[in-house]
Amino acid sequence: MSGASGKLGQAILAELAARGADAQVVAISRTPLAVTSSMERRAGDYDDPALLASAYAGLDRLVIIPSAEMRPGIRSRQFAAAIDAALAAGVGHVVLVSAMGTRKREEPHIIAPYWVGEQHLMRSAPAWTIVRMNYYAESFADDARMAADAGVLVGLRDNRVAYVSRDDLAAAVAGVLLGGA
Repeated sequence: MSGASGKLGQAILAELAARGADAQVVAISRTPLAVTSSMERRAGDYDDPALLASAYAGLDRLVIIPSAEMRPGIRSRQFAAAIDAALAAGVGHVVLVSAMGTRKREEPHIIAPYWVGEQHLMRSAPAWTIVRMNYYAESFADDARMAADAGVLVGLRDNRVAYVSRDDLAAAVAGVLLGGA
């Protein structure tokens, strides 16, 4: 799994361990020592395609979790680099964590890199799955706490968001990895 040291990555690793699959999992991160699991850890960086190809070597399934990079064009490039490295390493099935509402948009729109990543994956990978996340309920709770500390909570009346639990998304990704899909 690429992006293993982040919050979603850690949740997926925990779910895989709970399902007894930890011996089969490789956790890939720019900071592999930050992975709090006893699974095999490898260094991988979306900005270093050669390192990614090495990190992905020998894997039959791979999860690509997007970076937190928000500068226009960077995340799109990272998605393509990760997908290309997975294919070069012979990964048979790529699972891409994308976003709800993904459609063709121009940079710097927040959805643009997800569209680019999905299109590249569908055109190039022999087997793939796209799992779409939405705004995490845990993030909303954190935002609400910070807003309450400031004495104001805005944006609830007119905004319609289908929140998702990070743990539920992690369970879905684990199911894809361990299932026959």
